[in-house]
Amino acid sequence: MSRVLSVFSLGMMTMLYGGCQRTKGALDVTAPLDGKATLDACVHVTGNFDARAPAFIVDYKSGVDPVATTSRLEMKYGFSAIHVYTALPGFAAQLTNAALSGVRCEPVVAAISHDGIATFATP
Repeated sequence: MSRVLSVFSLGMMTMLYGGCQRTKGALDVTAPLDGKATLDACVHVTGNFDARAPAFIVDYKSGVDPVATTSRLEMKYGFSAIHVYTALPGFAAQLTNAALSGVRCEPVVAAISHDGIATFATP
């Protein structure tokens, strides 16, 4: 059942990804506005989903107040951050597909990646 849920989640994220993509350095000419091409401001989600660590790590752009901004996004998208990072501004949280889609397109967000499990080899 867990594998089916993971595959379903991955499929939903893929569909959301197609709806809100970010182009780096290239113009999106599929949606002209007044004869001019526009850039889509959404960030890509990097990394791979790991059911042992189902959260996302969201990094803010430089100069963003991570505490106030995370609080605003929590209220707007209905999630609760697991941790707010202040040295390198951002947060960790489990996000629904709808919350992920919204957070990806926030102008203060610089990057989003899947959380993961790290192991260290002993010498």
